[in-house]
Amino acid sequence: MLSPGNPYVLPSTLVAVGAYLAVTLLTDASILVRIGMLVFLVGIVPVVLNRLLGGSTAEATSDEQPEEPPEA
Repeated sequence: MLSPGNPYVLPSTLVAVGAYLAVTLLTDASILVRIGMLVFLVGIVPVVLNRLLGGSTAEATSDEQPEEPPEA
């Protein structure tokens, strides 16, 4: 799911970096909370958005390739 074909990976990563910096600067949250937030925003959110909004999947792209005709 975290493939180059998923259009939500880059925006989610950028939001995660901004959120991480904001939490680091504005609060005294533990490192585990900050790392957990990064994992959630970068690893889970793009996959969920891709499924909900119907982005491309690796399975769909491999199924759409035309088959080669049988050789005679």
